[in-house]
Amino acid sequence: MVALPEDVERWIAAHFPAAELDAARELLASAIDHTGVAPGARLLRCATVGSRGDLVQLRYLVGLLQIDYRDVIMFGEYDVVDGKLAHVRNLNEPLA
Repeated sequence: MVALPEDVERWIAAHFPAAELDAARELLASAIDHTGVAPGARLLRCATVGSRGDLVQLRYLVGLLQIDYRDVIMFGEYDVVDGKLAHVRNLNEPLA
């Protein structure tokens, strides 16, 4: 298990119910990508933000990291704006 970036820890604390905090942290800390290694900060941020504070969605995204990390980036960095997919955040940068 890896230590989570501080900004990810803060986001989890602010967006997940108290009863789910430990589970959310454990999911992310034990995540692996398609090569079997721990994902970097950007992918952890994408999974976290893409979950929208929902533990079921976070489980899905952590599982998706093992298949295709690009889909996880789509969930974290893109939103539908005016009916079109738009890049709305850069999660290479820490969460505010």
